[in-house]
Amino acid sequence: MKKILLLLLTLGVMTSGMVFAQDKYSQEYLKNHKHFAIMNPIAESMAERVIKKSLKKDTGADFDVKFTGYTLSSMKKGIFKYLEITGSDVVIEEIPLDYIELRTLSDYNYIDYTQDPPAFKSDMKFAYELKFSEEAMNVALKHSDYQKVLNKVNDIAYPLFQITDVSTRIRNNRIYILTEYNFPIAPSSKNRVFVSSSDFKVQDGQIQAANVKVDSVYGNLSTSKVANLINLLNPLDFTLKLLDTKKCNAKLENVNIVDNKVQINGKIFVEGD
Repeated sequence: MKKILLLLLTLGVMTSGMVFAQDKYSQEYLKNHKHFAIMNPIAESMAERVIKKSLKKDTGADFDVKFTGYTLSSMKKGIFKYLEITGSDVVIEEIPLDYIELRTLSDYNYIDYTQDPPAFKSDMKFAYELKFSEEAMNVALKHSDYQKVLNKVNDIAYPLFQITDVSTRIRNNRIYILTEYNFPIAPSSKNRVFVSSSDFKVQDGQIQAANVKVDSVYGNLSTSKVANLINLLNPLDFTLKLLDTKKCNAKLENVNIVDNKVQINGKIFVEGD
């Protein structure tokens, strides 16, 4: 999401060197007046092409872009009405995503691309959707920051056990968490693996394990305790945090697993300067 948001700032296509008549740029004026827009389709098409090119250069992936403006001069200033970006097989923050969609929900959006870094001049609201496979989560779990998560869990679990690695699989639309562990006081010669499976739900804006299952081979384990462990390890939540950015406020709304892919959608809010 971070890179996609920053790449929206490639609206510098409007700085073509052409001379434009002066226009009014207020939200009230642009939204409530009819405008002479014979050149709008050309400018919008130019913007779409340049955004596609910038995204391709930065991510190596092809995107579909839809862009709508108000007037030629307001677009030149960095003001637009609607932007939608969709892409498949995209790598964001080194995480491979099967699909990403980002579209504006606010119908007045103002980005001052002349500043360095570019500044959001109006409050902006986006809807987003992500789809990714077990591969994306496993890439995320190799990130150095995930060791901090394991360290916190191990501080709680000591001296009963120590987790050395976590990986995931998605089978039959459920996420399987493979937790590799050993015993800190009397370590075994070979690490052991504990396997649990879970659905996930969004509760109070947080991803939580739901409908947890454990194979009977582990005996009569408390599923609530296993759920607590999964929530502490939460590979899904960690993957999303790597995609997030402190420059905006993201609200998670739904998480589903369909066709063995994780589907997540929500809203992103950007406060204007």
